Amino acid sequence: MKPSVVRVEQRVVAGGLPKGVIGQQAFHHDQGWVGFLHLEPGASSPWHHHGEWDSYAYVFAGALRWEHGPGGADATEIRPGEVGHMPRWMIHRDVSAGDEDLEMVLFRAGGGQLTIDVDGPDAATEERA
Repeated sequence: MKPSVVRVEQRVVAGGLPKGVIGQQAFHHDQGWVGFLHLEPGASSPWHHHGEWDSYAYVFAGALRWEHGPGGADATEIRPGEVGHMPRWMIHRDVSAGDEDLEMVLFRAGGGQLTIDVDGPDAATEERA
């Protein structure tokens, strides 16, 4: 086995993102996933969680706000140069909270289905293994 590289032009359209969200995928292995996401200012993903995947976001432009908690009232903001961690099974949505386009790299570690869309922030998650 040897190291591998995915060049910019080799990225593919990402599967496993929340409904309506478009991004690119570089790697998807049994226990890891790496992709890129772009959201215009004010745009948001639908409510979702990542099942058995822990997610990490590195923001390099704009601002990411994760809305979560009861009624979606809690928020965690990640700015350029910062890395955020979204624990597995946590229902949330991604919001482009800045005045410029949100550009980020996503890393996921775990297994199973990458994204499970839910009806809202208080939706029950499926049984955990």
